[in-house]
Amino acid sequence: MQKYLSTEEYIENQALEIRSLLWQIYRTIMNAHPKMRDKISFGIPMFCVKKEICYFGIIKLKKGIEIGFHRGYQLSNEQGILEDKKRKYIHGVTFRDLNDFQEKEEAFNEILQEAIILDEINEKSMFSEVLQAGRKKKSQSL
Repeated sequence: MQKYLSTEEYIENQALEIRSLLWQIYRTIMNAHPKMRDKISFGIPMFCVKKEICYFGIIKLKKGIEIGFHRGYQLSNEQGILEDKKRKYIHGVTFRDLNDFQEKEEAFNEILQEAIILDEINEKSMFSEVLQAGRKKKSQSL
């Protein structure tokens, strides 16, 4: 696995066909909140305000780019574009290309704003909540 120092380096090392899409998504996410920041975690870009909100997920040239939302299971998905892909917690939005992104941009922004609100009202990261719930369940079954 290649190690990246920044999201910009990550994007520039992706296939030429998807770089403009990645740059557009990156700008949209970074402009969604004045305190939005990005970092490389687990080898991929993560986007945070208080805690992790979303990340660049699966990147496949023919299928597109998925933006995974850490609290996807808690999002309303009124827009109908979030996919769970049989995952319990993380749900995502896939963009096939720049045109697809532009068609879904307004809905994506709504989902992103809802995810930011969830991040701001929750004290713990989604991962610590999942671990704590698992420990509670395990102790109750003993």
